[in-house]
Amino acid sequence: MYFMDYSKLLSKKEDICSKIKNIDFNFDYESYWNNCDFNNHSNAVFAGGDGSFNKIDYINYCLYISGAVSYIQKTGGRVEESVSSWDSNIILPYRYVQSRLSLYMLNMELKVALWNLKNKDIDYYLYDGSLYSLLIQTNNKISINGESLENSIFRYYELYGNEIKNKIFEEIDSKNINSSVEISNNSKFSEEEKIIHEQLEYLILLSEILKYREKIVGVAKTSKMNIYFKDALIPDLAIFSRCKNPGYSKPLDLVDEKINKNFYKNVEYFKKFGIDLKKLNYQFLKLDNNNGTLCITSFEELDEDFFSNIQKISVSGYPYILKKSHENVKIEKKEIEKFAKLLGIYEKTDRDSNLEY
Repeated sequence: MYFMDYSKLLSKKEDICSKIKNIDFNFDYESYWNNCDFNNHSNAVFAGGDGSFNKIDYINYCLYISGAVSYIQKTGGRVEESVSSWDSNIILPYRYVQSRLSLYMLNMELKVALWNLKNKDIDYYLYDGSLYSLLIQTNNKISINGESLENSIFRYYELYGNEIKNKIFEEIDSKNINSSVEISNNSKFSEEEKIIHEQLEYLILLSEILKYREKIVGVAKTSKMNIYFKDALIPDLAIFSRCKNPGYSKPLDLVDEKINKNFYKNVEYFKKFGIDLKKLNYQFLKLDNNNGTLCITSFEELDEDFFSNIQKISVSGYPYILKKSHENVKIEKKEIEKFAKLLGIYEKTDRDSNLEY
């Protein structure tokens, strides 16, 4: 039996500790920082949600469950359940499984967000994560029959875009939200074409959600970007986390090519589908002395009133509706294993099957 040789690993202790100690934090973050006590509370209604998925890989297909949940809270009020949905199926073709499941989950999250924006009188919808990450989910690395997905998808948009949009709103209006819509010719499509439609559904959902852009705010606990401090070897979040006082940073516009040239291709690509991104603000927020720093993204300028209201609905420096969504949307391994048994599936997983040979 092999055991990890910690003596070999610890031979690098001095070198590792030295590198950590010498990380350069010497950047002028204070010039971007606005100290704030967040006392400008007002009456505001927030909704927010999160999504999840889990899967079992069998030798010839993948069984999955995906879901999304959401909650509503007024400033100073109780958290209330809003809308939730769960879906299951198998993935065929058995390719790009992880990225497709991530997209299924994301599409369900966007549908749940749209339901709240359409049906509830809310001031803001909090997206659990970065809006920048949300907008770069176009998987241009996939190729269909030798043609890049990016080149294929617009043809299908012109042919099936309206039908997919109508199906999306049928789901939302009925609260019967699924991981992907099925259109009239679905049975005639090749499996590769179905992948195109999954990506197209995401783009249509983006175009619809952006009709409410003034209400959508991304809240993320993590961020690996360095846009403020481009010469740093560490993320902006690590540098702003050194701020001792509660407050928020001056926002930077990620659509501005001078600030973030890597996003320009996405911005131009979105225009083909009627998505015109004018602005995407990126900034950081620290709600109190004792908790961490959050990455905030938004399509409109946020003011002190907004941040004061976020502070009012937060616990330990994080919006409670997002914490509750994250906790309650998790799909545990035991849950999908139970689901497989309820379906009458008792076959071995792909890993276990291969170990028999």
